[in-house]
Amino acid sequence: MTRLLPVGWLLMLAAPALSVFAAVESWDFAPEAVLAVSGYFLAGGLLLLSPRAFYWGSLPLQWFGLVAIAARMTRNVDLLELALQIRTIPADQIRTALAPSLLPAAGLAVVLALLAFACVRAEATSPRPLSRGRAVAFVLALGAGLALWVPGMVWLRAWPMNAIAVAVAATTGASALDNVLFPRAGLSDPRPPQATWHAQRTATPPGTETYVLVIGESVRADALRECGAPTAMPPLRPDVLVACDVTAGADATHASVPLMVSRDLPGIVRRVPADATFLKAFEQAGFHTYWLTMQEASIVWPDAQTLVELGDIQLDRPAFAERLDSVLADGHPRRAVVLHTVDAHIAYCSRFSSDDPHPFHDDCAHDNGEVSPATLPKVKAAYGNAVAASMAFLDRFMARLEREPGAVFLVYSPDHGEAFLDDRRQLYGHAMIEPTRWDIQVPAVFWANAAWRAAHPQAWQRLAANRGAPLMHADLVPTLLGAAGIQYEDRRDGVFDLTSKAVPTDRERIVHRNFGKTTTWRQLVEAAR
Repeated sequence: MTRLLPVGWLLMLAAPALSVFAAVESWDFAPEAVLAVSGYFLAGGLLLLSPRAFYWGSLPLQWFGLVAIAARMTRNVDLLELALQIRTIPADQIRTALAPSLLPAAGLAVVLALLAFACVRAEATSPRPLSRGRAVAFVLALGAGLALWVPGMVWLRAWPMNAIAVAVAATTGASALDNVLFPRAGLSDPRPPQATWHAQRTATPPGTETYVLVIGESVRADALRECGAPTAMPPLRPDVLVACDVTAGADATHASVPLMVSRDLPGIVRRVPADATFLKAFEQAGFHTYWLTMQEASIVWPDAQTLVELGDIQLDRPAFAERLDSVLADGHPRRAVVLHTVDAHIAYCSRFSSDDPHPFHDDCAHDNGEVSPATLPKVKAAYGNAVAASMAFLDRFMARLEREPGAVFLVYSPDHGEAFLDDRRQLYGHAMIEPTRWDIQVPAVFWANAAWRAAHPQAWQRLAANRGAPLMHADLVPTLLGAAGIQYEDRRDGVFDLTSKAVPTDRERIVHRNFGKTTTWRQLVEAAR
């Protein structure tokens, strides 16, 4: 019985690493890497420290870990995230929130202290598994092996190092670690204000200029009529160029959008790069920059000069129309605009209204519910109507831009696609355990008004020639900046300005699998066979 006490202590000590402090997002660090490092910390402490030092030293972490599990299960609260914000919360609010839990937490501390005492007594009569010298050698060798396998930032994310890092940051008031420790929603902007793209133009054309990136949501390539959707789907306006073979950087919004607007490639070890977005290059070239979003700004931490957050509104078309009119009427001669929409994200029926196109019959009875082969036709009908409404909005927006004086150039692409039980795996949705070809292959739509096409006929021809090539999201920023004639500093190889360079047909395209890891489009296609 006495030997079971240390085993129970270790299992409880490891429980937070197996639950609340593990990597849980598909695009995050690989869970096995986080768990391996957590296990290394715990095993190293057990082997290197005396029983008295290990059990009493780990008592505060044991208590905090169990309290954190209880907080997540009963209140859905991440105590580490809350602890990092503790300096910003009024003391009376803290006392009010903690009051009901003080007695149970104190009782837990007493029980754990008694258990630690019993573990020390049990270990005192048991021989150590390794001598001191062998234990040191084993821990060093294992650490060296892990260092070769896992990205460096995993060591800060793994339990209990994450708790120690938060304690230090909360005490000192530092916020440099929050985007590493909480990648889904960092508490502070990771983009340094001094970050630069060293952008410049050799010549500034006369007249006004408007360059636009529209970031859509959950639209797979074959949802468009131009890419193979049923003929009931309305086509886009005839003067657009549609690329149907584009790979998204990742299969989830939180990872894909920061990649789309950056000069980083899939597989980076930070969700939001510690760098400026491409809007900084436009700003340095004399443009006023705008970011209009229906989604949380912390998804990407935009650095536009004008940021407009429209809130959690189900339908983006009416809200955007009013704001876009005010942007286009603001008098700036050169504008770079990003629109981050909700588009066709689940729940699909909430993304269109009675005024929007309804090319597919659906009563929305199965919208946002369980998807099976039996319900799939109605779910896909609702999705098709959501896509149709999104594309109708895009058409109306281009028609509005057509009335603008000067040159106008626009790129549209969604952040990722959607799976609909397409292969033997019977997968639905996006941001699953692994990226798939179905939530990675997306369309891109390119449009320019007559003034821009007249000034850049060869660039438009090159863009038209490239629309059938194997493209990546990483090509969109170079294309927008190339269309504006902006030179900038980039550190990537294998990405293309589609207005000036031919894309090779044998190109190897990479996709973010999780932090520090990538897969390829060919591997995704093979996995779907």
